[in-house]
Order: sequence, then C-alpha cells, then structure tokens
Amino acid sequence: MHYTKTQDGLSQPWAGRVWCNPPYGRETFRWLAKLADHGRGIALIFARTETRGFDETVWQRAHAVFFFRGRLRFFRPDGSKGGPANAPSCLVSYCEADTESIAASGLAGKLVRLGAFDHERIL
Repeated sequence: MHYTKTQDGLSQPWAGRVWCNPPYGRETFRWLAKLADHGRGIALIFARTETRGFDETVWQRAHAVFFFRGRLRFFRPDGSKGGPANAPSCLVSYCEADTESIAASGLAGKLVRLGAFDHERIL
C-alpha cells in the first residue's frame, strides 16, 4: 500500500513492513512515534540527534540507526540530480529484520544497534 500526501498516511492504518520518509520539520517525530508503535519499518530522516523528538522516538525506541556517509543527494522527477540534503541523514529501524535489511544493503555508512526496546517480543 502506498499513501499519498492527500490520503494523510499518518491517519491511515499500517500493516507489515513500513517504509517511511516523513515530512521534514515539526511533524517528523509524530510519524516516528507511529512507526515505533507499529514496531516494523524503516524511516529516512535527518540525523538531528540532539533533539527531544530524536531522543524519544529513536534513542529510546528504535532497534538501530544507520548513519549515511556524507550527505544524501536526491533526484528530481525528471531524473536529474539535485543538490545535497540540508543536513546529514539516517535510516531508523524498529525491529531486527529491518536492521538486518539495512546491514545487508551495502550502503556506505555506520549501523548502530540500539536494542533499547525488544520489538521482536510483540510481533
């Protein structure tokens, strides 16, 4: 299932492994709280590790964080390369299976396993 902006994915039911690229800004951590409650998925967010939202939804609840080497570059709809992101980015996983998917991806960066919450017991 793919939700669009007009469908408001935050208010929709989620099932299975969720890929979440939440809106950047104040709403980011509402999406991560829902993903943490769901217990299975990966989110792409800015690595704003010093914020209260990161502490509450990542440091305290995630299974692992993958920090990309360097800044991500996004592509425009026409396929041309855009500029670098405004901040470092990371992937956040909420269960062992998703952490293993990140570990096997071959992406350049560093995977940090947190183990703060044992989601496997509730799946």
